[in-house]
Amino acid sequence: MDMINLRTFHYCATHLSFSKAAQYLNISQPAVTNQIKKIEQSLGHELFIRAGRKLFLTDSGEILFQCSSKIFNLLDDAIRKIDNQSKDILQLRIAGDLNYLSMHLSNFIPKLYENFPHVQIEVITVEHSKKIFEGVRDHKYDIGIMSGNYSTFGIRQRVLSEDKVSLVTSKELAAALKKNPELELPLLEYRSQSSYSSFLMDFMIQNKLTQRKRITFNNLELIRKALLRHTGIAVLSEEVLQKDIHEGRIKVLSTPDFKEVKIKTRLIFRTSNPMHTQIEKCSDLIMSEIHPL
Repeated sequence: MDMINLRTFHYCATHLSFSKAAQYLNISQPAVTNQIKKIEQSLGHELFIRAGRKLFLTDSGEILFQCSSKIFNLLDDAIRKIDNQSKDILQLRIAGDLNYLSMHLSNFIPKLYENFPHVQIEVITVEHSKKIFEGVRDHKYDIGIMSGNYSTFGIRQRVLSEDKVSLVTSKELAAALKKNPELELPLLEYRSQSSYSSFLMDFMIQNKLTQRKRITFNNLELIRKALLRHTGIAVLSEEVLQKDIHEGRIKVLSTPDFKEVKIKTRLIFRTSNPMHTQIEKCSDLIMSEIHPL
């Protein structure tokens, strides 16, 4: 199929107008009509149908439009990357869990701009580590920050931090539990499809935390506020509550019988990335700004 004809079809489908496509492409409307007819003849299917003055895509037209959109998006992306490469512009797509990025983004983004003045950064929040890993593997993201344990050839992994999962509550409720260990408090449970949530669940299962009263949340900050208002106990990583624990507002409830669960967060990137040298330098910088082991 001729690419010129395909581009003409793409703009006709985008605007649902032969005349607008002709204006955009700076060609005559009969030329547009002729190019569309050539595509329809080569495919053996009509691509457009008219209803009064309105133009609509047929089922075949919808299929071709979906494909042409992907083709021209890829071409535009390739042209942009080549253009940026010639201007020494680094495009960096960083994918990570929302909770982790919320805690650390402000630490390393300014440093990236300081060390790479021409960097263009896109930050994408992805709920599950498997999707982050697959996105890096499939060239969708340049750098991934994840807590799951996935690996394959060509993906380099560097450990950013190792965070302990703990049972926590407010200072006041911790004192109340010390006086009355049988005191039953509701469990403020973080529940989502993320890998982080699965580590918390693993801790609860291993340590047989079976509170009857549970309040579920899908936001860590809401759990933090509920803890500070003495609403109950929670299972969270200590890093999430680092400042509150340090300043004594939140207490870690520990017993010798508790089985330890740690969340190991990794930074990953493809070694086959054309911008591998710059990506590795960026990863070095991120490593230096986030708590390294």
